[in-house]
Order: sequence, then C-alpha cells, then structure tokens
Amino acid sequence: MLDCRHGRVLLTNEPPQDHVIVCDPIIGEQRRVQVPPEFKLCYDVNWAVLCSASNHDHVHGSCHSSPFKLVLISPLGEDNRLAACVYSSETGIWSNIISTAVPYEIHYVGISGLLVGNSLCWLLDPISDGILEFDLDDESLAVIRGPLVTNDFSHDSPWIIHAEDGALGFAVLSYHHLQLWQRNTNCHGAATWVLRNTIDMRAILGLPPQIEVMKKGILGCVEDADEILLWVGRSVYMVQLKSMQSRKLCEISHFTYCHSFKSFYPPGTTIAGGHDGAEMLHET
Repeated sequence: MLDCRHGRVLLTNEPPQDHVIVCDPIIGEQRRVQVPPEFKLCYDVNWAVLCSASNHDHVHGSCHSSPFKLVLISPLGEDNRLAACVYSSETGIWSNIISTAVPYEIHYVGISGLLVGNSLCWLLDPISDGILEFDLDDESLAVIRGPLVTNDFSHDSPWIIHAEDGALGFAVLSYHHLQLWQRNTNCHGAATWVLRNTIDMRAILGLPPQIEVMKKGILGCVEDADEILLWVGRSVYMVQLKSMQSRKLCEISHFTYCHSFKSFYPPGTTIAGGHDGAEMLHET
C-alpha cells in the first residue's frame, strides 16, 4: 500500500515499480497506471492519490466516479534533487517532470504524505526537520524547514499533521511526551512555527501505564481529524488529541507505517462483493 485518500487506495508490488493500481474498495473498481519510464527503476519513491473533482458541491469521500490524480516524488540524479510528476485520469498522461534541490543530503523513506489545503507535504526524513511541499495549483516544489525542537525531542519520532484551521502541523514524540507544533503565516507571507501543546502521554486514557519504557513511535495520522496513530509496545492505538483518549486497533510485530481510509457512498451505489458487484481493471 502506497497511499489512500478520498476513498481510493494506491497499491503496487515490491519496488522497483513499472505500474501502480488505483483501487476503489467500495465499488470494486481497479485501474492500472504505468509508471513514467524515468522512474521505473527507482526504489525511493513516494506517492499520493487524490480526487480531482472540480465541482463546488462535491464532497470528498464519495468520489467513486470522479477523476483522480497521482503524484510521484523521487530523488533524481546525484546532486540532491527531488523530482515530481503528476498523472491525471482525465487525460491519461503524466505531466512534465519538475525538480528542486534540497539543502542537505537526502535520506528519503516511504512516508505517507499529507494534504494541507491544496498542497501535498512529505517529511523528508524521520530524523530531520525538512518538509517537502508540492503545490497542486502551480505544480511547484519547495522545501520547508520544520520547527526548532529542543535537544530532548530531536532525532525521535516526528510526523506531519493537521493543526488548527487546517494549517500545517508537526508532531514529535519523545520518551513520554508529545509536542504539537503549528505553522502560522502572516499577511506578508512570512511563516513561523508555534508550539501549540506538549502532552504527557501518560495522561491519555487507554494507553499502557508503562509507556515510558516501551518501544513507541508515530505510525501515521488521520487527515482532516485531530487523530494520530501510535505504536506502543506491540499494539497500534488511535489517539484523539483533543479528548485525550485512545483506542487500541490491532497488534503488530514490528514498526510499520499505517494509512487511514475513509469513504462513503450514496444510496443506490453498487457495492463490491454484493449483487451485480464486479471488478473492473482498466489499463492506462
């Protein structure tokens, strides 16, 4: 699983990838999309899938017949450059490749991106404070510096999250504390990071009381919700940051990134596996 958003799931085989599959689990539809030839031998690729419906009354989540976009991000060349390419299901073609230089050595990993407004953001590396931003409007790349965390929180478990009013946020888990940052932009376009909250993980209801001595880390977050996914010991918890409550989801044997999936359908939608439900695989 590479990504999921707006009711669609993006899948592939083990890298390197010559194609990806866009799946709508609700109606059972699948579409195979060929990877651009420049990236077929790339291993360090990050992906995003999102609905590209432009009508004002459209509600994301019921996007079963709506067009979609794929965004591909990968290192390119040997001079610390990251390249991006966009696929549109409406045209069936990939855009021209754009790239940008990053100011430090790339330690790129397959971390899921976050849709913030009309930009996709990726954490460049689990132990850095660099954030890669891809603007979907003008299809441009930029590198954002993260907040200056204290030494106690450096080189731990960071994640990009949604902050208040849909702003870009940054979460850092260290020992038994969780710092929540928010990136504010003034009327002149200048941006600053503000520490919004520091949470004592031992105060969150439902988490094990011995959290400070357990293996732990942030596995993901829920877009458009104030929730993160935590790995504590051998279990995955969904933590609601406003109510300070958690719910155990499952157990896993090792650290792995998680994706949240949300979808709904109006009455009359044919559901996969039901009567007349059929799988469709389109070659693109």
